[in-house]
Amino acid sequence: MTAKKDNKVILIGAGYISDVHAAAIRSLDDIDLVAVVDPNRSAAQALAERHHIPLRFSTVEQALAETEFTAAHVLTPPNLHYALASQLLRHGKHVLVEKPLAETEEECEALISLAQQHNVTLAVNQNFIFHPVMERAKQHLANNDIGPVKSVCLHYEMPLRQLAAGQFSHWMFRQPVNLLLEQAVHPLSQLMSLCGRPTAQSMAKMLAKITQPRQLSNGQPFIQRLDVIGELDIPVHFAFAMGQDFPVWDMQITGEDGCLNLDFVRQQVTVQSRSRFLPALDTAVTACTQAGSLLSQGMQQLTNYALTTAGLKDSQDPFFLSMKTSINQFYQAIATGQPLLHDGTFGRDLVALCHHLASQSQGADLLSVPKPPVRRAVKPDDDQPFDVLVIGGTGFIGRHVVAQLLAKHDSVGVMARNIQALPAFYHQPAVQLLQGDVCDPAALDAAVRRATYVINLAHGGASGDWETIKHAMVDSAREIAQACQTHQITRLVHLGSIASLYLGSDRAVIHSDTPPDPAAAQRAHYARAKAMADHLLLHELKGQDLVVLRPGIVVGQGGLVNHTGVGFFNNNQYFIGWNLGHNPLPFVLAEDVAAAAVSALTAPGIAGKALNLVGDVRPSAREYVAMISKGLGRPYRYVPQLTFWLYLQELGKWSIKRLAGRRTPLPALRDLRSRAMNARFDTSVEKRLLNWQPVSDWDSFYQQAILVHRATPAAISAAKATRDKKPVPLAMQADKVASE
Repeated sequence: MTAKKDNKVILIGAGYISDVHAAAIRSLDDIDLVAVVDPNRSAAQALAERHHIPLRFSTVEQALAETEFTAAHVLTPPNLHYALASQLLRHGKHVLVEKPLAETEEECEALISLAQQHNVTLAVNQNFIFHPVMERAKQHLANNDIGPVKSVCLHYEMPLRQLAAGQFSHWMFRQPVNLLLEQAVHPLSQLMSLCGRPTAQSMAKMLAKITQPRQLSNGQPFIQRLDVIGELDIPVHFAFAMGQDFPVWDMQITGEDGCLNLDFVRQQVTVQSRSRFLPALDTAVTACTQAGSLLSQGMQQLTNYALTTAGLKDSQDPFFLSMKTSINQFYQAIATGQPLLHDGTFGRDLVALCHHLASQSQGADLLSVPKPPVRRAVKPDDDQPFDVLVIGGTGFIGRHVVAQLLAKHDSVGVMARNIQALPAFYHQPAVQLLQGDVCDPAALDAAVRRATYVINLAHGGASGDWETIKHAMVDSAREIAQACQTHQITRLVHLGSIASLYLGSDRAVIHSDTPPDPAAAQRAHYARAKAMADHLLLHELKGQDLVVLRPGIVVGQGGLVNHTGVGFFNNNQYFIGWNLGHNPLPFVLAEDVAAAAVSALTAPGIAGKALNLVGDVRPSAREYVAMISKGLGRPYRYVPQLTFWLYLQELGKWSIKRLAGRRTPLPALRDLRSRAMNARFDTSVEKRLLNWQPVSDWDSFYQQAILVHRATPAAISAAKATRDKKPVPLAMQADKVASE
């Protein structure tokens, strides 16, 4: 018989963070996770299946009407926090809101008032105030190990994945304060938990300066760096910067009798204090003491990792542990009425502080940059036609494709899941923006029927289990091709990847007639799906004029330096090679891929073919890493290894996971050999059929692939230098093809 649990909980939002909330809830007693709410039914269903959640709803109204629950976790984008939380509070539900509590201080005040009126608990999930390193620091302070605290300095410089990937439609990029509400609240919440809450008087006395402001490619201003000196209950110094490759998140707490040094990235705490010895000996003694402490902590982390990987110990991940503590304390407060550190007022004070820093800092006036014009998305029932529909046209390659189509004076429809905060050239009259998902047949049909040509750049997603990836990549390719056939599209150009080929033999020469890997089932999910999609389009679907283009390792403006075609990464500095790194790699510039895609729309004699897009400049992995190290002035390193040795490592990891009872697929040596890309490419047919001339000069490649990532006007101008070609509109090209 199952014991009745005290709290019935729903999750509102099925994004990334919902998995962590669900796992934390399942690890706690007396909490029953009964439902997930998300308008994206597939996301809600996937989350429910992973965590055995019985009910799924599309709206909060449905959940309120159809199931009983006592508490809700609001895990949506921040612009939805206030509306959802206020609705739940009015129905007498306890609410835990992901940070930030709301977008404005006024909204926070309204939520606090509602919680008080209905006698329910309101909290914000500032989980990093419960980080294990913070817990250890608080224990040192409770033991008076450094005496009374005199000051706190917090240094926070971290990477930002969405910034690196150019995902400027994310909520945090919509206005400068959003970055602070999304990211700076992590370290600021830690300062507040140690040093006290800000007041109007203390904020007015703060000295804050925004430096290195920048403008994103979509015209939005961005706070690159912020420095704050002020006083809460004690003096504080806060240094904040985002988009940094090397992660720094440390805090120094200075007391009358020593210092606490907290490193949140490496999960280390050291105490710097005095010994009883003379100064000369004291230096050596304290150095040895700190070294011993660091060694002990490092070995403990390694042991925890080994035990958790083997399934012999629960997860010791600090993020998960902090989430678990935050959520547990929320439910303890519900049960006992005890004060809650991260309550609604804590969230309100954080929001107020972020707004003050964004608006009142020295340099805030530099953030007032004119925004690009905002154009509405075209509704599905709009009938205005366009020359080319670019599906997935807002991504890395898509931006180059759209730019080149516009340079040829073609009208373009751009279909993507998110069409917010795009660069200015997307807002030209010749561009129609269509919001939609390739897995949505109705949205796809509404877009395709208005086009003459279609370029499919959408990969549909590349994460999850095999069935999820197959649905996103293979099924979506089928749906697009069938929609093009239904509406008699003149030509479909589908961009796949050379990952669909087997590239493991150094004796093989890859050409346009090379078929997809015949043993694709032995490959990783991504390569297997790419091979299946190629086979589907080239051999199973009949009657559609289509071309498959397979780009190689695509580099250039808007792309990433750390490409997985070169190696894999434990961090951004070290490229762990798939092999010894001597063989030439199939690089190609994004601009050259775009030129080939545009040419393929009307090139004669290519229907039903698969063409490989590989440039003429093909540095080895070692050479590429040396080039980016020199060009960007960074200490990048290539780590060579035998492919078979890498396979043995993967086999060892697999064995440990299997011994722990985890179901995971056996590593495939064939896949690792193919990733090493030992095969050579002959693209003479591609050049002839597409009249394609990829960059062949090493200096030009260096400019456009490497130096473009330097944030200097000269480097960017050099990388943007275009070849002397006269663009020809599609209508004229189509007439030429017809005459031939």
